[in-house]
Formats: sequence, structure tokens, C-alpha cells
Amino acid sequence: MIRRMNARDIPAAMCLKEAAGWNQTTNDWERVLRLDREACFVDERGGHVIGTTSAVRLGADLGWVGMVLVLPRMRRRGIARGLLQHALSGCRSGRGSPRIWGLDATDMARPLYEQSGFQAQEVIERWQRPAEGATAGERPEQPERGHWPGSMQAIDRRAYGCDRSALLLDLWSDPTVEAVTDPSGFAFGRPGSSAWFLGPCVGLEPRPMEAMVRGLLSRHAHERIFWDLLASSTKAREIARRNGFRPVRRLTRMLLAEDPARRCPSDADLVFATPGFEFA
Repeated sequence: MIRRMNARDIPAAMCLKEAAGWNQTTNDWERVLRLDREACFVDERGGHVIGTTSAVRLGADLGWVGMVLVLPRMRRRGIARGLLQHALSGCRSGRGSPRIWGLDATDMARPLYEQSGFQAQEVIERWQRPAEGATAGERPEQPERGHWPGSMQAIDRRAYGCDRSALLLDLWSDPTVEAVTDPSGFAFGRPGSSAWFLGPCVGLEPRPMEAMVRGLLSRHAHERIFWDLLASSTKAREIARRNGFRPVRRLTRMLLAEDPARRCPSDADLVFATPGFEFA
């Protein structure tokens, strides 16, 4: 039975996540539910959750599919397909569907998404820095969290061409998330279950962005760190390499649009880190 996910399902969802070796925490699942409780679903059979998915509507323009997980012994039975179709159809018939949906697909899952109408756009890479691999950097002052600067939202919209304000505001208000801002951009970081995670990071210029990134990294010198970035962003790749990161995983960023000509105009050079595979 496919039904909407609720907070009581998070422990079961964490078990699925751990079986897949993903990095999300309980707090990440709570964030997904806060952002769009109506679009998160589980497949429950015999009183046990065997699959999950989220299809979070971040604004009028953009929605993002993530957290597609199936119990290993139940895979290849159409469970992920059913969850995906249920989530997308529910969003379209509910309070409004964004004109563009996106997701980051593994090679194993890519055929499923292609059959559902998603088209490959670019490669997204996970880079990793092992513990003890830190470079020196100044520790940035944490800004007051009362107010998300409107200028940051304008920079983000220029980078993505779409409204991500719901996600950014949620990260900004989360006390477990570290954040640094500069007149030219912002950088976030947060705990993960197996590695500290850098992102999202968006900025107009690489030099101040690297300074913000190095400041955040200096707080986590003895932790493994993940950094997800677009392969087309040469500036982000250069900064990552200079700071001890190396690519360890590649996924395909895919989009589904009713009218491909109306896709959001974006600028990958301004995207220095994404917020994780579950969000844009």
C-alpha cells in the first residue's frame, strides 16, 4: 500500500537509507517532510515500510524527486516505479505542480527515470576529502539567523533560474546547519551520517566563495567531508581539488518538463555546491 509518509516512518526510512549506504540523517528526513509533507510517500506491506520517495515542490517553477529507496530484497519488483508515479501524479492533481521536475539518478535507476519522461542534462559528481586532509582557513563568523538576506535569494535565482527560497530558508533556520554569507554569495554545511556535507554553495565570484568554503572546512579538519558539484562547473572543481577533494561518484542530473523550451535559465558557473542528491 502506498500512502503519505509521516514522522513515525522516519526510523524505517533510516533503515532503508542505511542499507543503501546513503549519508542522510534523521534531520534530513524531517526537512523533506517540512518542505512538502503532501509529496512524500512510503510503500508499506505487512506493517513494514519497504520503499520511500519524495517529490518536493520547492516553488512554482521547480520540484525535486529524491529519497527513492527500496528494501534490497524487494528491488526489481516495480516498487520504485510505483512510488515515483504516485508521487508525481499526486503533485500534479494536488495544490499545483511545478513546471519542471528534476532528480539526480544513479546508473542503475536511470532507465526507470527515462521511461518516466526524464531526460539527462548533465553529470553531477560527489567529491570527498578524507579526515585529516584539511587546509588552513579562517573561521568565519556565523551570521545572525533571524533573517535570510534578500540579496542571497536574488543570487540564487540567478544561478538556478528558479525559486529555491523554501529550501534555503529551511536550511537557514536549522541550528544544525552552518552558514556563511558574503555580498557575493553564501555557503552552507551540515552533519551527515557518514561524512560532514558541504553545500549548497552559490556565488558570483570564485575567490570569495573559496574563502567561505575554506572557513567552513576549517571547522571540520578531522572529519570526512562530501561535496556534490556539477561536473560542468570548472571553477568549483578547481576549488575542490585545491582543498584536498577528489571525485568518488558520478550521477546524472535529469529533468522532466511539460515544455522543454520553458526550462529554467541557469548558470552552472555560479553553483559551487548542490544541497545533496535529494534536492536541486
